[in-house]
Amino acid sequence: MPQTTPGPDHVAVLAFPFSTHAAPLLAIIHRLATSSPNTHFSFFNTQQSNNSIFSIYEQNTNIKAYDVWDGVPEGYVFSGKPQEHIELFMKSAPNSFKKAMEVAVSETGRKVSCLVSDAFFWFAGEMAEEIGVVWLPFWTAGPASLSAHVYTDLIRDTFGVGGVAGHEDELLSLIPGMSKIRIRDLPEGVLFGNLESFFSNMLHKMGRALPQAAAVFINSFEELDPRITRDFKSRFKEFLNIGPFNMISPAPPAADTYGCITWLDRQKIASVAYLSFGSITTPPPHELVALAEALETSGVPFIWSLKDNSKKPLLSTENNSTQENYYMTKFSLISGGPRRVTGTVEFLLWGNPFPIVILMEIGVSPHLGY
Repeated sequence: MPQTTPGPDHVAVLAFPFSTHAAPLLAIIHRLATSSPNTHFSFFNTQQSNNSIFSIYEQNTNIKAYDVWDGVPEGYVFSGKPQEHIELFMKSAPNSFKKAMEVAVSETGRKVSCLVSDAFFWFAGEMAEEIGVVWLPFWTAGPASLSAHVYTDLIRDTFGVGGVAGHEDELLSLIPGMSKIRIRDLPEGVLFGNLESFFSNMLHKMGRALPQAAAVFINSFEELDPRITRDFKSRFKEFLNIGPFNMISPAPPAADTYGCITWLDRQKIASVAYLSFGSITTPPPHELVALAEALETSGVPFIWSLKDNSKKPLLSTENNSTQENYYMTKFSLISGGPRRVTGTVEFLLWGNPFPIVILMEIGVSPHLGY
């Protein structure tokens, strides 16, 4: 056993390395480390993710990054199964984190006094209990999506599973703050879809484990969903809204290369729809095309943030020539910026959404955070 001292606090932080999960967690830890210089923070994450997110911060002497295995065996050939890389990582994560924490304890000479983790890591509660410390999970999105996972058992017991045909428009009135949410609006894996997938089971276990945490903190603010906030404060031992993370520890403002902010300044308050997909899941090409057509037909002013590989279906040479020319004209990617295509619609194929999300003209709050 390594020599340890009861001295200053040692916080172990378990990061989820996919999508925009690790970066906001590091933003919070960086803020805490600055305000508590005698506390040591060990940040456990995959090497690839650590290299990416730590590059934007100046070195902080009381934060140390530790690389853990990504779970991909040497020579492994991916089969193309959805979220396969996440499943591989999660299966190895409990053991990988435990080994890395032992290294951190040995190097610092300090026992872990608190375990902070991404909420996805339901097993972190068991790890914290084993070493006799508190567990503080964080949820990187808003409260409504979290509520669906916390109440998964109640939803399944009430509506049944799989057979939702004909009930898609029933409202979730039994859940505080969800009275306007329809069954069809639930995240896949709660009531329909592949309920036995690794990801669905992971979220189900998470929803069951969170009430045992010492505190749950999320990337939101109380006024967004006050009824859900009140419910969580009664269900959890402690519930904290501490977001939006990007406002707490903002990155340097991005240049408005495409004139996006200027265009938004001309719009009415709460009149613009903002669309963005996460970095893990993107709709298939035919759905992207259908969404583009529906958006234009609606006549609602909008901004659509798309990754480079998601733009291809809208400009694909595999489409028939009429459709290809249509989207080349409408989206005008080669012009390098947004373009007015009707009297009300503007398309922006841009990769940095945050500067526009904080503006009053946007009438939509996205699931993925802020």
